[in-house]
Amino acid sequence: MPVVGRKAMVIALKKGSNILLSLMQLNIGGAETHVVELAKELKRKGLNIVVTSNGGVYVKELEDYGIKHYRVPLQNKNPLNMIKATRLLKKIIEDEKIDIVHSHARIPSFILGKLHKRMKFPFVTTAHWVFNTSYGLKYITDWGEKTVAVSEDIKEYLMDNYHIPEGDINVTINGIDTDKFSPFTDCTDIKQELKIERRDTVITYVSRLDESRSLVAKQLINIVPELCEKIDNLKIILVGSGDDFNNVKSMAQKVNSELQREVVIITGARTDINKLIAPCELFVGVSRAALEAMSAGKSVVIAGNEGYIGLFDESKLKVGIDTNFCCRGCVMSSEELLKNDILKYFNLKSEEQRELGDYGRELIKKEYSVSRMADDSIKIYDWAMEKNKEILISGYYGFRNSGDDALLKAIIQDLKMYKESPNIVVLSANPKETMETYRVKSINRLNIPNIIKHMKNSEMLISGGGTLIQDRTSTKSLWYYLMIISLALRNKVKVMLYSNGIGPLEKKRNIAKTKKILDKVQLITLRDERSYETLRETGVENENVIVTADPALELDIADENRGRDILKAEGVHTDEKILGVSIRRWQTLGNDFENIIADFCDYAYEKYGYYTVFMPMQSSRDMAILQSIRRKMKNGSAIIEKRYSVEDMMSVMKCFDLCLGMRLHTLIYAVINSVPLIGIAYDPKISSFMEYTHQTHYIDVENITFDNLRTLFEECVDNYDEIKRDLGENYAALKEQARLNGKYAIELYEKGSVTI
Repeated sequence: MPVVGRKAMVIALKKGSNILLSLMQLNIGGAETHVVELAKELKRKGLNIVVTSNGGVYVKELEDYGIKHYRVPLQNKNPLNMIKATRLLKKIIEDEKIDIVHSHARIPSFILGKLHKRMKFPFVTTAHWVFNTSYGLKYITDWGEKTVAVSEDIKEYLMDNYHIPEGDINVTINGIDTDKFSPFTDCTDIKQELKIERRDTVITYVSRLDESRSLVAKQLINIVPELCEKIDNLKIILVGSGDDFNNVKSMAQKVNSELQREVVIITGARTDINKLIAPCELFVGVSRAALEAMSAGKSVVIAGNEGYIGLFDESKLKVGIDTNFCCRGCVMSSEELLKNDILKYFNLKSEEQRELGDYGRELIKKEYSVSRMADDSIKIYDWAMEKNKEILISGYYGFRNSGDDALLKAIIQDLKMYKESPNIVVLSANPKETMETYRVKSINRLNIPNIIKHMKNSEMLISGGGTLIQDRTSTKSLWYYLMIISLALRNKVKVMLYSNGIGPLEKKRNIAKTKKILDKVQLITLRDERSYETLRETGVENENVIVTADPALELDIADENRGRDILKAEGVHTDEKILGVSIRRWQTLGNDFENIIADFCDYAYEKYGYYTVFMPMQSSRDMAILQSIRRKMKNGSAIIEKRYSVEDMMSVMKCFDLCLGMRLHTLIYAVINSVPLIGIAYDPKISSFMEYTHQTHYIDVENITFDNLRTLFEECVDNYDEIKRDLGENYAALKEQARLNGKYAIELYEKGSVTI
């Protein structure tokens, strides 16, 4: 989905900047070809490129293009080689006055990561593949300051296995030179060299022939006798070299001997891949090689050691893109699958074969240009050079409260809508869990020295959302949030209160402290008019204040099917009407409160058939009172026992027919999903929310009686369809208001001020 308001990319790198590209070696392989094409395109765009590797067949192509190559022993983990490589790389970086270092493999990245810590050069890495992380190998991998992933599934792998924040990863493509890999490539010399005649039917396979990559080459050789029975004058060109080359060659020689002619041609490592693809009618392989064949207008069977996609057409596009055409997570390749798809292709009509080739060619021209790949790299070089200053987010995060989890999710989502890959750092009570859940950086909210350290590299602090500026629950909490804001201001960090609720503020000292600090912040957005009135009542004169809406209202409507699966797992019969109930402890609850709620739930079931499901929003604080109410009921009920994500809790809410809520974000979940609701106002934020969503069915906690609840419930039942319709209409408008928070935040981050 395109990013709203995304700026066109401006190349901040000056022409003539010196870029070091480093990889293990330059033999046949997808990563190697990627680097060669990237180096050439970056040079065409005016940058000076230096490449380091242990050498290989592509060195000459680079040098012929005017790109300097240094041979460095980066091909293995031999300690002596790594010591020598460290010394050589340090000298190259100094002598060539390198501005950006871009590494493309595990060993170079590990060595350059150590040098980066000493030499402080901007450091970028590219993940072309997934690595084995067992036996401590995870800890010899360095992903640099910024990372390029060549597919979405590799991006997910980096976040899941190395916990790299999403804001530090950019997804690129395997850019293809569509002029070089073209249907019009002259391959006369190749046909002469390989003795390919006009009557021959050619299949080409290109891959590194390492043991970890050669499965499909062997499968292809094994099915040659059966293919020859169906395909006249078959010839198969196998291109590549590696540690399994001799085994593959022996297999080829054996099958050729059995057939008494050279069907399988082994070329070894070659750089003229475009000419070796040109004579074929069908290509077999994965990743970059498959894309190069598509660019040449060839039909392709996508198959490799990681899995099998098969004969490529538009129906296979999504899985191709998701796996970078490497088949990760797909069914494993087999001789039977391979044989069936090859024969399927040769049984197609000639116009159908041509359509497959034309589709692949157009796809590459549109989506996989080498120029776009280079621009993606330049963009991430800019990020690395600018250090992409951080956005700190302070709030009640890491306490396993679904409402505050929803706020954090919404804020992160809002920021990403207006800025691609913002550099977010969340202050959390549980940094590890926050990092894993939201794919952002996170630090301990009580580690003040570390917070100050991050403020040195921060452009902005976001305080919120939620009702942070209040002293009813505790003065200590208020002072904490004001202290964080004050520290930011002292460190010249711009501050935004992000759709906060304000108040109650009852103590004079707290009011004075709040006024003093909030008058200095750059921007305040508030979630409702009552918060605006409370802010002004405290004496805050800051003019940069605007009412928007709660960030959580920007979350998407939930998946009802997922909600039903969760309810079934929790023992709920989903064929009944469901009343969702969310209650919390509060100091002013009367002695009869639990009995009133229990009696009400029994009444809803006995009179209207509503089965009660209790929904704890923060289990550590809500579970006890919900269980107590449940024990007081005469009829059956259920309680959500497990802890679920925001999306899952929203999905559960989608399955409710009516909601009784005391916690604010229970009511917000209900509004998003158009579930008629009754609010119990223990705090002004509840009544305020009900008012600005135009919902009239709420009652103050101190005035609650069974009769009052019954009346509200009956009004909801009697006007059910009208309420649902009204909720849908109001939600659409509120969502647009909530979206303004992210727009204003990024405007403040990038420009230093906001036009309201």
